[in-house]
Amino acid sequence: WRVLSVCYLLFLSVVLSAISHVKPERYTLMFSVYPESGIFTGNTDIQFNLLTETKDLTLNSKDLKIVRIVLYKGKGREIIPVKFSNNDKEELILTRTDGKKFRTESYLLRMQYRAELKRELNGIYLTEYTTEDGEVHPLVATHFEPTHARKAFPCFDQPQLKAEFTIMVDHLTRYRVISNMPKKNDRAVRSETIRSEFITTPAMSTYLVAFVMSDLEETTVMTSRGVAVSVYNRPGKKAATQVGLETVKQSVEFFENYLGRVFPLPKLDVVPLPDFAIGGMENWGLITIREDMFYTDVDTPPEAVILTRAILAHEVAHMWFGDLVSITSWNNLWLKEGAANMLMYPAIEQLITKGTHTTVSDIKNSLLQVSRFPALEYDSVLNTHPVAMNISDPAEAAAAFDAISYSKSAALLDMLRSAIGDSRFRAGVGKYVRKFQYGSASLEDFLKTMDTTGPVYRDVKISDFMGSWLTKTGYPVVAVTKLNGRKYRLTQSRFVNKPNFKDNKTVRKRWPVMVTLRTERRKVHKFMMNGRTKIVSFNYDPGFIKININSTMFFRVNYDLQTIRGIAEQLEADHERYFTEDDRAGLVSDVLTMATVNKCPMSYAMSIIRYLPKETSYMVWDQALTKLSSVRDSLSNRTKPLFDSYMKELITKAYGLDLTNSISSELLINQLYYYGLIYKVPQAVQTAEEDFAEWEKDDNYQVTSVVLSYGVSDLGKEDLIWERLLETSYPYNQEYYRSLCATNNPEMISKLLEGSLKNDWVPLQNKYDILNAVSSYHPTAAFKFLKDNYKTYYDLYGETQFNFGNILHTVVGNLKTRLDLEEAINFLETQNLGTGDRAFRIAVDEVSSLLDWRDCCEEDLRDYLITHPASS
Repeated sequence: WRVLSVCYLLFLSVVLSAISHVKPERYTLMFSVYPESGIFTGNTDIQFNLLTETKDLTLNSKDLKIVRIVLYKGKGREIIPVKFSNNDKEELILTRTDGKKFRTESYLLRMQYRAELKRELNGIYLTEYTTEDGEVHPLVATHFEPTHARKAFPCFDQPQLKAEFTIMVDHLTRYRVISNMPKKNDRAVRSETIRSEFITTPAMSTYLVAFVMSDLEETTVMTSRGVAVSVYNRPGKKAATQVGLETVKQSVEFFENYLGRVFPLPKLDVVPLPDFAIGGMENWGLITIREDMFYTDVDTPPEAVILTRAILAHEVAHMWFGDLVSITSWNNLWLKEGAANMLMYPAIEQLITKGTHTTVSDIKNSLLQVSRFPALEYDSVLNTHPVAMNISDPAEAAAAFDAISYSKSAALLDMLRSAIGDSRFRAGVGKYVRKFQYGSASLEDFLKTMDTTGPVYRDVKISDFMGSWLTKTGYPVVAVTKLNGRKYRLTQSRFVNKPNFKDNKTVRKRWPVMVTLRTERRKVHKFMMNGRTKIVSFNYDPGFIKININSTMFFRVNYDLQTIRGIAEQLEADHERYFTEDDRAGLVSDVLTMATVNKCPMSYAMSIIRYLPKETSYMVWDQALTKLSSVRDSLSNRTKPLFDSYMKELITKAYGLDLTNSISSELLINQLYYYGLIYKVPQAVQTAEEDFAEWEKDDNYQVTSVVLSYGVSDLGKEDLIWERLLETSYPYNQEYYRSLCATNNPEMISKLLEGSLKNDWVPLQNKYDILNAVSSYHPTAAFKFLKDNYKTYYDLYGETQFNFGNILHTVVGNLKTRLDLEEAINFLETQNLGTGDRAFRIAVDEVSSLLDWRDCCEEDLRDYLITHPASS
């Protein structure tokens, strides 16, 4: 595996060197932006050095109408005659009219252009907000990641081609413009028009350039080292910014201390936007974030507050990982996203535990739940990809923003931290940031820097260990077989979430697996497993063994039936004696997963969860109920009633749990309530009827969509909820439209789907939310609507980082029959899938796997449910 990893790193290096033919030094950008006109104009100067003699000079440009181009030799003394053309690769190509080549020297390129100012979600785009008095206020924002800077100005649009930027914006005096750096000056251009010029930035990537033009209000605090942290909010929303403001301030101070490098800019602004494609964006010095993920008040649920803090801490982490130190190409997207995802929770740990009932365990569990467990699911399909992968075009770059780049990379970095200890990990990443500041770094640069902290285990270098994990597709499952009382055999192979999967191509694939295990005697063992098999011998009777202590390593475990039986018995006897909360979550996740791929009888898997009525951990319940919910979706009508009866009894018993006052406990209560209504648990039904009656009398009474869905499906109240949907604006109407999806009335489903596109129930970035919600209840109807309106959805989201993949993964992933799946495949394979290509193929893998499981394994589960009712 070591040789393969080195070869892959060299391959990526060759790909990178092929595109680095220029070295930009400075951009001067001047935009004229007037929302009412529907266009913007631009003047761009680029000073750059050409490193390789070439016949064609290539930049990136998209949807820009180039008016004039002048190329100067040096800094502007000699004009070089050129002509230009565009191609279908989003490129602007310059050639000399005298037939000569461009020589290796410095140039100044000046361009004038114009473009439409559209209601989109990338480039320079127009949005608006409405005040409580009903006044509409225009707002212009930018979003350039990963390859949309070329829609705002012609540029060398690669992350490693960093340069300084001087930014100027002409605008009406009633607006204020902010950008990456503090304002240098405002000067009058003509009547009611000014030009805002900003201090020149340090060297940075094109996708980080940003400005916002608005009449938003400013609130500022100072960090302990004098960095100005400001939030720009709607009028009347100042109180709702305090959590965000506090989080950004503390996160800046945390990362300065953690990395040993002060914040590199004099200020950091945060702007909540009404229309924004993703959760948040780390423009250097100017974070943008979705409004509905930023504003908080006393009624905001605690878990939503944690999400707001986590998103902001993630973006602040990028000020160092991605901004100060850029990536050498989108191949290394994981390097910035993984670090930000892993470190966002430690950054806010002290802030969200102080003076609240949030525990450190809540924070630690959040990392497991947003990174490791989701990544294990996403990465288990055939159509996954390595963390470090080759990206060759803009669609691939946008599609790479997925659970592999975010969650798996964070899980692997956390695996490294667990292996070498926090102090060494912290020293290594701090050294990495300081060594490559204001430049770019690759996977190899990062791993070589981490090597300086010492080996990962004995004589195993960190670069060899992590290089293998980062460049291989998928991950291993370690099969455990007890040979006798003191000897076990461990066997590793690639895990694929498909029943009875066999792939000869992966027979030789091996990972360096760091195995940690705890015996029934509570003794801990640790070793590296490089080969396919390893015999583990004990000089004592270990009893049962638990592999992967605290679920810190990125692999699954397939226990033999004897070991499962011993673990299940111990869980029922005293689930906390031998197993930590993380252990139990990993056990439940692994055993249920093995059952869904026919590597473990469903009867044994169900024995693992019989103890759950004693379990107080939300994380453990979440792993169990999520996995069992997907199993339920694939069951035939002859088995589903037996399964529902079993789950009803299981959850009914859990209603007697004695829970502590913590966010995890609140989440567990809500989760039991949600599934209690699905399985018609008497206590849940009674509570829902009482809550709905209160809400019916007073729509200010706080209820969730779960209660309202019960009102639709069981109480016949869809007309009332529809009326209140029409009377309520976003985001307060989310519970209404989501609950209405529970109806069995085709006319209501049609009104919801048609209204989601035609009405202003939801902002632009959320128009697919109703489609996804409908697919949870009526997958065939949702797919038909997507098929009939495919162009509309593609035009809205086809180039965005997450949205289109979300649509295809959800709508296709909810299909329940082979006939529906075949129809989806036949249609979508004839369409341009844009950034959703991989998400579509992953959804197909997931649905196929569940259908295959039903064919081979449902009878085993049915037999168990008949012979082992939950009430016994």
